[in-house]
Amino acid sequence: MYFSRALGAIALFSSPLISVAEVNICRGKCQMDANGIKECIFTMKVDLFAGELGYYTVEECGNGRNPTLGIEHGVTNKFLQTDVSNYYHPLGLAYYVDGAHKEVDELEPTIMGDSNNIGSSCVDDSSCPAPMYFKNDEYLGTYSNDASIMAETTGEDNFGLDDYEPLFFYPLPAWREEGDFHVTLKYDEKNYTKDIFYFCHIHHGMSGVIKFIDSNGIALSTEKNELEIRDDYYDAEPSGFDATCGTFNLTDYQLPNQQCPDRFVCDLPEGNPELIQFSQCIEAMDCHMVVSMTNKVQAQDQRALFIHQMIPHHQNAVNMAKALMKSGKLNCDDILEENSDCQLEVILREIVNNQNFQIQAMKSILEANNWPLYDDCKVPIDGVDNDGTNVAKPDPDADMRETDPDSAAGSHGLDLFISVCALAITIALS
Repeated sequence: MYFSRALGAIALFSSPLISVAEVNICRGKCQMDANGIKECIFTMKVDLFAGELGYYTVEECGNGRNPTLGIEHGVTNKFLQTDVSNYYHPLGLAYYVDGAHKEVDELEPTIMGDSNNIGSSCVDDSSCPAPMYFKNDEYLGTYSNDASIMAETTGEDNFGLDDYEPLFFYPLPAWREEGDFHVTLKYDEKNYTKDIFYFCHIHHGMSGVIKFIDSNGIALSTEKNELEIRDDYYDAEPSGFDATCGTFNLTDYQLPNQQCPDRFVCDLPEGNPELIQFSQCIEAMDCHMVVSMTNKVQAQDQRALFIHQMIPHHQNAVNMAKALMKSGKLNCDDILEENSDCQLEVILREIVNNQNFQIQAMKSILEANNWPLYDDCKVPIDGVDNDGTNVAKPDPDADMRETDPDSAAGSHGLDLFISVCALAITIALS
C-alpha cells in the first residue's frame, strides 16, 4: 500500500458543524519513466457488496471503500478501469461531490475551480486541468494539458468523455470486447489546493475525495469546499445477515415476519448448509419485496404507483443477483468464456448495475414531481398456509412503517392473492 499520514479534513458533517480528523491519504503506485517523468497509478475497482450501489476501491490502497487519494501538482495520474467490476461505472472528476449529478462543476478544459482567486486564463483558452479518457491506450479527445501524452493545446474542449461514457452502457460482453479503459489527470494549476472528487458518471452517491499533496505526501490544504461529503453520504457497511448474504437492507426481513408467509422456499434438503443459508437470504429478500409492494396512491397518479411498485421489484432482483455472486457457486475466470457460469455472471452483473441505475432514475422522477419517495400502506396477513402455521401476531410497532419504510416492525403484509403474485414475480426473475 502507498499511504501517507496527514492532517486533512474529509468533511463529515451535518451543517453547520464540520469534523476535522486525521485521514489516510493513498498516493497510488508512483514511478519515474526513462525521461524522468513521474506517473502514479490507481487501479480502480467497484465492490458491489459495500453498500446498496457498491463503492469504488483502489488496488494500491487496500480494501477500504472510496479511499482518500493524494495527487501532486504537475504529475500524471492514471486511473485504470480494466477490472470487470468497473462496468457501468465510468470514472469522473469534479470540484464538488457527485459532479454533474448535482449540476456542479466538473474538471473540464473551460472550468477552473474557485477561479476568482486563481488568476488563471485557462478558462478563456480551454486549457484548464481536465481528465483525458482512453480506450486501449488510444486517447479519445483532442484537448491536452499533458505533453507526455500529446502536445498541449488551446481552444480544444474535447477531452474524450463523450466517447468514453456511452461505451459503459453497452451489454457487458460488448463492453468487455471493447478492450481496456483508463483515465489520466495532470493537474498543473498549482494555486488550487482544495479537495477535488472522483465519482461515477452513471450512479450518483459514489464520490470519494482527492487531496493535493506535496512530494512527501502531506496535504497542502485543509480548506473546505462549499459542498462536501456529509456524514450521512455513505451507506453503513453491511454486517451480520446482509454481509453473509451479500445483500442490502434485508436483516429486518428474515422469516418469520408478521407480514410475510412462513416460507418462500419449500422442501429444502437436509445436510446442505450452503443451500439452506442461500435460501434464507432468498426468503428475506422476497419478504422485503412483498412488504414493500403494498402502496397507497397519495399522488393520485399511475406513474407514481408504477414507480412505488417497481422500485422494490428492482431491489429484489439486485439483491438476488448479489446473493448468488456472493455464494461462490460461480466459476468464471473471464466473462467472455462460453460456459454457463460465465453466462450467468454476465446476467447477474447486468441486473445489479442496470437496475440500480434505473432505481436511481425512478427516485429522481418521484422527486421531480414532488411525489412521496415512499407511499406505503399496511395489509395484515392471516394464515395464508393450508396448515395454518402462518398466523398473524400482534405488532406493537406497526405504525413505525409510516415514518420508517425500512423498518420490519412496520413492514407490509399481503393477503393470499398478492403473496402468490409476488412469488410468481420472484420465480420469473430467477
